[in-house]
Amino acid sequence: MPASTALRVVAFIVVFSMVWEVATVLLRPPDYLLPPLHSVLAYCFAQWQVMLKHAGVTAHETLLGFGAAIAGGIAVAFVLDRFPRVAMILWPSVLFAQITPKVAIAPLLLLWLGFGIESKVLIAFLISFFPILINAHAGFQSIDEETAELARSMGVRGLRYFVRFQFPHALPRIFSGARIAINFALVGAVVGEFVGSDQGLGNLIILAARLLNSPLMFSTIIALMGMGALFYFSVGMFERWMIPWHVSYRRTLQAGKIGLQDA
Repeated sequence: MPASTALRVVAFIVVFSMVWEVATVLLRPPDYLLPPLHSVLAYCFAQWQVMLKHAGVTAHETLLGFGAAIAGGIAVAFVLDRFPRVAMILWPSVLFAQITPKVAIAPLLLLWLGFGIESKVLIAFLISFFPILINAHAGFQSIDEETAELARSMGVRGLRYFVRFQFPHALPRIFSGARIAINFALVGAVVGEFVGSDQGLGNLIILAARLLNSPLMFSTIIALMGMGALFYFSVGMFERWMIPWHVSYRRTLQAGKIGLQDA
């Protein structure tokens, strides 16, 4: 994460925390509606083992669904790009699957697969699959004609052409989709836990709502926010490591060098 981005994130957290604490002091809402931030943090630290256990379950479901979406999205995008006739048949099915509300079919998936981890992983996969597919397919098709002509002149075709030219060219778009998909996968895992589960952060939120335990609910929401931010920035860090040659990172590096020279 760039230093400027980290500073903005820290500044937002500090301002948000101050506004929350001041609002509870001035407005004095009932604790079951909006508990003070310090009491939420105290509860979170007191129950850190329980929070960590359930957060691990949700993170496991999220990462499995996200990993399956990465593999499946790139594979299907490759098939759609290489076989146009197959694409004409598959695209309507893919679009129909995308417009179907995943929350609506979550109870059906739980009925089919049970209350174990499989149903949560499948929901996470279904929600996060489409951004990967769309961005990967667009990346594969966006390779310029000059590069394609260079590959043909070198005798590079078929799978070698995909590995050496198309896939590296599509990586920036794939990572753009991955940054969206990772948080979609987290949403999918939590939705699955809402519908039916005895563990995970989604289950804790439902339990807190039934017990009117606001500190537990807000602690769980904060944990989910932190997990989502961690996943998002982790994908960004992996992207910078995988494609440091991309123009956006070269511009950032050049701007940093200019700043150092001016200083």
